[in-house]
Amino acid sequence: MNELTIGSHIRDRSPSLDTIPLDILFDIFQLLPIQSVLALRQTSKSFEAITRMRSLWAFFLRTLVQEQNIPIPYFDGKSPESLSALELERFTCRALALRINWTNPNPNPKREIHFHVGAAVKDPNVFFMEFLPGRGNRWLVSVTSEEFEKCIIQCWDLTVLKPVCIAKLTYTNKGSNNSVIINNDPSSPAIMTIQSKPEVTEIVTIDFKEKDPESAFVPLSAIDGHREIHLLSGSTLVTKNPTHGGKVSIWDISDQPYEKIQLASPSLLQEDDCRAMHLCDDYLIIFFIWTVELYSTIPRPTDIATPGVPISYPLAQHSFHYQIIDNVNMSKQVSWHAARLHRPSPINIVIRARTTYFWREHTLHHFVLDPNPSYVPGRETSLYNLPYLVQPTLVQTIYSPVWSEPRSAVALGRHGTMLSLDNHSDPDGMEYRDFQHQQLTGRILTTTGGSSTSQHGSHRPMAFRVRAGNYWNGVAIDEESGRIVVSDVDGTITLFEYF
Repeated sequence: MNELTIGSHIRDRSPSLDTIPLDILFDIFQLLPIQSVLALRQTSKSFEAITRMRSLWAFFLRTLVQEQNIPIPYFDGKSPESLSALELERFTCRALALRINWTNPNPNPKREIHFHVGAAVKDPNVFFMEFLPGRGNRWLVSVTSEEFEKCIIQCWDLTVLKPVCIAKLTYTNKGSNNSVIINNDPSSPAIMTIQSKPEVTEIVTIDFKEKDPESAFVPLSAIDGHREIHLLSGSTLVTKNPTHGGKVSIWDISDQPYEKIQLASPSLLQEDDCRAMHLCDDYLIIFFIWTVELYSTIPRPTDIATPGVPISYPLAQHSFHYQIIDNVNMSKQVSWHAARLHRPSPINIVIRARTTYFWREHTLHHFVLDPNPSYVPGRETSLYNLPYLVQPTLVQTIYSPVWSEPRSAVALGRHGTMLSLDNHSDPDGMEYRDFQHQQLTGRILTTTGGSSTSQHGSHRPMAFRVRAGNYWNGVAIDEESGRIVVSDVDGTITLFEYF
């Protein structure tokens, strides 16, 4: 029903409605909560016609969901312009329903499923879990270490009643937990890289139609030599030489892999581990154990001719006051406004660090890497056109009441959800499992700190689950589908769905 028909339909009704122009009624409906709009639909044919207008639901989707950077279940990159009024309504209601449950102080899982990596796996330890980005939010990848150096990669279909393994690959490594990296670009045919033994980096994909899980992993290419793999984005792979003072290398894997550029820090701090990386356009941000550095990824000619791969030095660098940074979780915040303006979005950073060399601290520090207001999008990244202010801003410090030396995991989503999984023991230091419990908590991080509030609820901490014992050892999150997975020390994976 078009808007002219709606207007004539209203004028055929009572004089009170006839005196209110359609555009005024439309403005009034835009100010109402979704629940009130749906309730008014039941009161009259005139109001039902207004509540089914496509322009009304396009407005609600934009203002209540997209501009608030709220994830939309199963939206999968669709364009609102291509959606009907009914589709716009459904996506809006789904997003808000998930958000209300997700940010509740005690979120209610709609489904809880337990599945095991395999009865034949001896002493399983699930040390890696990650949802495949895009692809209908359907797949989970887990990596389990068995005895000695044997590892098993499995890809799980989560849309069936009981998650099923559709792809399985066994490999060996030298104990590095960074032996598998998932591609953050769902459009790329290269789904992951594996650092296996003998010393080789394999680029593989998954044939999702293959009936035999043992044959579903398909090799695409390989790079000889032992290296640390840190990031895979589209056709770009970032690795680090594990030797003393080893350089960071950027590879092009689009056809035959080749080393495109090396990154070297004049401070000579690169002998230490890389904690996290973020790649976008023509720049790369790297967290080491003491510093954060920003590099250009474009090879540039120099005045002095040097043989071999071009070398790039940091355009900006910041040193932290911590003795050592143990863990870094970094995720670019989804920002509707930044995307509209083609500008960088703020980057959320969660750091667990030490102020002394010997003692780990159970405190999480939330930083934000702010976009540089002077940055000119579309212009090449350089010392005079930096996309970010390289000194992170401390937003908040989150204290975790942990008494023992626990396993701990942190997961950070693109829409600002931070999950923390910590073990708590008796204050007197008792290490017996009967005196321990675990807590899976969440927060919606804001780039300005504090607890933001909206009509969808306060963004206070969420207690997703508390349990006795000390058995969980990892967590992963997919905000778009409202899913959380946790792994157990016995090889069990638990899936929580909140939509």
